[in-house]
Formats: sequence, C-alpha cells, structure tokens
Amino acid sequence: MPTTNRRRTALATAALMTLFPAGATGCASGGGAEKEAPKAQPSPHRKTTEGLADILVAGRPVTGTKPSGNTTIPYQRTYTDGELYSAVTGYRSLAYGATGLEGIYKDVRGTVETTVDPALQRAAAEGLRGRKGAAVALDVETGRVRALVSAPSYDPSTFSGNASADKGAWAELNENKDHPLLNRALRQALPPGRAFHAVVAAAALDKGLYASVDTPAHTPGGTGGCGNASIRQALRNGCDEVFTAMAAEVGPDAVRSTAEAFGFNDKQLDVPVRVAESTYGDGETTATPLQMARVMAVIGNGGKQIGPRLVDRIVHGDGSVQKPAGYAAAGRQVIKQETAAQLRSALSSGQLTTRTDKDAWSVALLRTADGRLLGVAVHTDEAAPSGTAASAPVVDRMTKAATG
Repeated sequence: MPTTNRRRTALATAALMTLFPAGATGCASGGGAEKEAPKAQPSPHRKTTEGLADILVAGRPVTGTKPSGNTTIPYQRTYTDGELYSAVTGYRSLAYGATGLEGIYKDVRGTVETTVDPALQRAAAEGLRGRKGAAVALDVETGRVRALVSAPSYDPSTFSGNASADKGAWAELNENKDHPLLNRALRQALPPGRAFHAVVAAAALDKGLYASVDTPAHTPGGTGGCGNASIRQALRNGCDEVFTAMAAEVGPDAVRSTAEAFGFNDKQLDVPVRVAESTYGDGETTATPLQMARVMAVIGNGGKQIGPRLVDRIVHGDGSVQKPAGYAAAGRQVIKQETAAQLRSALSSGQLTTRTDKDAWSVALLRTADGRLLGVAVHTDEAAPSGTAASAPVVDRMTKAATG
C-alpha cells in the first residue's frame, strides 16, 4: 500500500476508535441494566480497525456515523428511522452514554443483525401512534423477536452528539411526562388483567381438573354468559369470576409454579437487553408486554418455550460469526403439549382482550403469510374513546402486516 494511503487508513482508524470511548455507558430514566455480550475470541488475523458495529434490520443498517464537529471525538452516531427502532437499538450518545443493543455491543467491530421484521414493526408503531403503550411479537418456534415497539418513542439522533442542541433534546425527553425514554415493551411491568386468565387455565388443565377447554367450569352463579361457562367461553367472555374460582380450586402453589414456568418471577431475563421482572405472588401480578407475548408463544408452540432473542448473529470485521448466548437452546417444556393444544384451539378465533378505565391488553396468536405462528401482546395506557380496548386495533394492524 502506498505511504499516503497507509497514512489515510491510520487516520480514519484513529477517528473511528475515538468515536465512542470504551467506558462510555449510561442509562436514561426508565432504562435498565445492560448485560455485556460474550466476547468472541480474536483470530490471529483479526483486524480491529473495521469500524464500529452497525445494527441491521432485515439486512439494512439502521445506524451509521457522521462528523460531530468535535475535534476530540470527530464522529457521532446517526440513525435511520430512529423513532421507529429506538426500542430495538437503544441509543449511543457522546454526552449521555449508551443503552440497549448500542450499549451491549459498543465494542464490536462489524454488524449486529437483529430479528425484527420491518413490516410488523411499522404496523405496531403506527397502531400505537398518539398513545402510551407497547407491542411485542415473537416467532413461537424460534423465539425471534419480530416486533418490539414502545410508545411514545424518540429519535436517538437528536442527542447523539454533545452540542447545545443535543443537550436541549436530552432535557426535553427527560422532562416529558410521558417518559419516551422508557422502553415499555421490556422495562414496564403492569397488572395484566384478564390476559393472565390463560395462565390460570393452563394450570387447571395441566393439573387435570378439566378434561378440556369445553368442560363446564364450577361456577354456576356467573353472569353475562359466565354461569357454568367452559374455559373456552370464559376466555372469550372475560369471566373474571370463573378464573378467580379456578385459581382457588387449583391452589396458589400450582398457579405460582405454572406462572414461573412461563417466566414470571425471573429477575435475569436478557434478550440480550435486560428485561424487567414480571411478578406473581403476594397478591400482586405484573407482566411486561414481552412476558405476555411469551405466554402466547408457549401456547402456540405445543407448550415449549424458546428464546426470546432480539439478535440473530454478530458478524465481525474479519468475517467471523458470533451467535448470541443461548442461540441454539432447544427450549423447555412449560406446559403439557395437550394443554397447549387445548388453549390454542380456544384462542385461535381471535384476541384475548381486557380493558379498564386506565389501560388495555390484547394478546393473540397470528399466522404469517409464510405459515409461521406469532405470539403477540399489546398494552396501552388508556381505553379508546369509543370505550373499546385501544390495544385491539394495534393487533389488527399487525395481523394485516403479518399476512401480507
């Protein structure tokens, strides 16, 4: 290589290596603990000068770099469709550190390939526009996160530098009463309401208290189509009294063990971003949208839980490929295959939706155009003006996107 070219390469390399100092990490309000990705072993010929990792969605980079105007750190992060993918990427800022995948893979040279489907992501984001909430879709057979949306969102490029404009954008986001920096899909656990009925039903079926989802429940005094309702009818009609009685019949220990098998009370779930704990016990039940999507994915996958995972692979600058930790996990049986089949038949006709004056949940199993099954969960912080569940239209949009 001519001397001039070698010098240019060295200068470019030095600029990229100073783009984000190795210790630059951080967490905004509503963020979460980040777990470092396992490091691949360097090969003897590995080049460490290939530049910072780009995060890819469907093979397209949604991150990049541009001149920062700062002589000490001459480049800063840029984002394509930053608001659409901020729940996936997190942010990387010269002034405020890094979170999400940006923080976990801050030292990687190469590319980070995510599992997200752009059409599903956009459909969920459009459905949540103007609301506070979150949406998650999981491929039931692989655990791949196909959509991960938190609303309201933010554009990480508005504060990726350290100029006065970046400081102003950061202050505005932190002062926003709707907390756009909070990743509601992963980091906000709330009471799941009737969406939790599916877990109670799974416990009752697994314990053998009901032969099938069409066996009448032991609640003769129910109202509104809930008297002597079967599990199928009770799920469809939102029969709280049926599932309250069923939970007592099953017993607290069995309900707890079933809930924990689904992933409740797990303090160390990483996708690889750390997920807030979904809880069951002591009179309190809370769930993240990711956790409720996991419940549906188990039901859709014959009772087996795989994943979840947000990253397919990391391709380093030397061409070596690193799979995320747990990538090849075969999964584990959470509930009996027959129990899952029964619940899947009960839920195959549509969404399981719950609403109160404060919020709404919708969970569903969706079939994609290529025949794959998705477990979906949507949460919104308020009911729609019409009095219907505001989460339901979001699932409808995602259904249309999934079926093409």
